[in-house]
Amino acid sequence: MAEKQTKKKKKKNYLNNKDLYAQVVKSQEAGIMSDELAKMLQTLTEKYGRSGRYIGYTYNEDMQAYAMMMLCKTWHKFDPQKYTNAFAYYTTCVHNSFNQFLNKEKAQREIRDEMLLKQGLNPSHTYLSDHAADKHYVDDEEDHGTVVKDISDMVDMPDAKSNK
Repeated sequence: MAEKQTKKKKKKNYLNNKDLYAQVVKSQEAGIMSDELAKMLQTLTEKYGRSGRYIGYTYNEDMQAYAMMMLCKTWHKFDPQKYTNAFAYYTTCVHNSFNQFLNKEKAQREIRDEMLLKQGLNPSHTYLSDHAADKHYVDDEEDHGTVVKDISDMVDMPDAKSNK
């Protein structure tokens, strides 16, 4: 029996560190980001945004745009004399940009939930679970006003104390 020998194709990475490094050096020498480097960084950002850690966010495209903006502002800070792994450097930049965006979104969500509390409305479940000391859950018989007052008492809010 003659067996067919099949060559396994080597898996091609979406971005090669050697090529990325060469483009960074070339762009730094020219003093301007090349189109090829921009495409590489955009590919890196898109692939990172599709990772399991970030794929579920509704504002994933916004996170990618923010990361790309940060890369465009800071791409020239990579030092090819000291380091050769441009891929790791830019991946870390994208990771930090995604986390910065998430932290900004969390701050905005906190502000929104505190404003809802001030208006006598219910905040998000995340806000309740993060700020409730005794994990207060609403019973069907409880009055809405009582629940909001209880939540305001649990959360140290400056305006909630002045309204008493």
